[in-house]
Amino acid sequence: MSTFDRRNALVKCATSVKFIKGLDPRIAAPVLIVSIFIVGLFLWFLGQTPSKNNWVILRDYEGMRPHHVPEPSDDSYLESFAFVRPIESALTPKSVRFDSPLGSEHGAMTYNAQSFMVLNSRFGSNHLADDLNGIGGMNTDLGDPVYAVSAGRVVYAAGAGEGWGNMVIIEHAIGDGVNRRYVQSLYAHLKVINVLSGAIVRRGEVVGEVGGANGKYPAHLHFEMRDSNVVDPHKGYSRKSLNRLNPTETIRKWRGADNDLLNVSPKIQGEDGFYQDLEFGF
Repeated sequence: MSTFDRRNALVKCATSVKFIKGLDPRIAAPVLIVSIFIVGLFLWFLGQTPSKNNWVILRDYEGMRPHHVPEPSDDSYLESFAFVRPIESALTPKSVRFDSPLGSEHGAMTYNAQSFMVLNSRFGSNHLADDLNGIGGMNTDLGDPVYAVSAGRVVYAAGAGEGWGNMVIIEHAIGDGVNRRYVQSLYAHLKVINVLSGAIVRRGEVVGEVGGANGKYPAHLHFEMRDSNVVDPHKGYSRKSLNRLNPTETIRKWRGADNDLLNVSPKIQGEDGFYQDLEFGF
């Protein structure tokens, strides 16, 4: 029987098999992983985007205006996208002076029980408002009047859920012309609401009464200032400040009057017998 001597035979060496001819697996593997990641990220982003049926359709008739809260069964309403219509913001009067929403002149007879962006260990997040109380504490200020901090237009006046209770949001116009901007003041946990959505209010006008979100909390006013054009109750706590402004500093910055000038009645009766407001303007 003959034997094969591999020392003298010709041996053909085959190259390594590639997944695709000309494609190096060392390059293909990372490219494939990155591609899968990008596709997955894109699909996740699509899942976070509201579908067409969830967007608020802003029509030019009362029933679909964003400050009208629909019935809870209406699943098509998404508050995060309830933008204030520019044609309605044009009706918002210019704010030239700001004052405290609670207490007497300069917010006297009140104290701030929980300041803006203070960490609340119970919720594990920072407070996005000032919690204003009468100096007696607990429920001694229940039913006290809550004032509009400046002239503006009510864009929300309704119950905002269990944690919020009754809420009022007022839009204010700051500046003139191209420098005109809109901010919001928010008054929550109210016992009673005294204004309607769409109403024009004057500085110092009573918009509600201090409450405790239908007994959920001791009576106090949850007061926020927001740099926003969205009618959205949203949340009162967050790690970040979101679109909230420091209420105390904002009122002080935009007060529009000397520190020794005390509050006056927002309504002044003219010679014709009608009440007017000298700070009112558009």
